[in-house]
Amino acid sequence: MAGLSPKRKRDGSVDSCPRARKVRRPISPPPITRPGGHYDSEDDKVLKGPKVAHLLRNIIEMRKDHKKLSDEVAELTLELKSVRDDYDTLRRGLCSKVNTLAKTIGKNGA
Repeated sequence: MAGLSPKRKRDGSVDSCPRARKVRRPISPPPITRPGGHYDSEDDKVLKGPKVAHLLRNIIEMRKDHKKLSDEVAELTLELKSVRDDYDTLRRGLCSKVNTLAKTIGKNGA
């Protein structure tokens, strides 16, 4: 009897249908627990007043700084646009003068 399990070889019995395989079920993870003595006193759990007030002051200062920086960015953006306009005006003026000069040289040189 080739291909039989050792248990079946001993019994000498052969089932006409193979046994159903076991379905593996996922094992639930162990519960998460904190190490003992992590929070011994109630004072550690509660935020103290000066810390919260200090954080609020920092937030207000950061908002003021952000507003200042936003205004500065807006001013610099307008200045950049103005410089670009000046550059475009100078470039167009120079190109037109070069073209006029080229036409003048072409007429006199020919």
